[in-house]
Amino acid sequence: MAELLLDFGLLALAYAAVWALRLRRREQRYRVWFTLLWLYLCAVACVTLMPFRLPIPGANRLFLEEINLEPFRDIKRGYLYARSGVVLNCLMFLPFGFILPCIRRRGPVRVTLASLGLSLFIEGVQLLYCWGGVSNRRIFDVTDLIMNTLGGLLGYVLFLLARPKLRALDEKMTW
Repeated sequence: MAELLLDFGLLALAYAAVWALRLRRREQRYRVWFTLLWLYLCAVACVTLMPFRLPIPGANRLFLEEINLEPFRDIKRGYLYARSGVVLNCLMFLPFGFILPCIRRRGPVRVTLASLGLSLFIEGVQLLYCWGGVSNRRIFDVTDLIMNTLGGLLGYVLFLLARPKLRALDEKMTW
């Protein structure tokens, strides 16, 4: 529990630094969407990476055997909760695909590539954790990359559907 509090404290300090250096000069609308994105990214980090730990290089020499490069392997093998894991990975990236174009104009290709990049970053850190013997429950999984990227794209589709309402809300709000 203390580790998580320390991690969230570090994330709060990072946000305060971003606020002091960049956000306080931006318009309020941008600050609100950026803050929502930051909170979302903190929640994703909590689910996928926390507690943050420094891996000991090479502590797990069998880590390559734990990598999953076969798409949807767990579903094919009938693992318990594999289908729900696939759906949850997709749902986890819906907010990212929705919020990102609210901050700055982004098309579907850029949102999809950003989703892929964020997912690849998370999976890469999980791979380092596995290699360093930090955690046996987190592995690099290509299915996660696919579903996270799809979730980001679906979030963008939701953004497109909500865009008229968002514009109307923007005009009504006194930012």
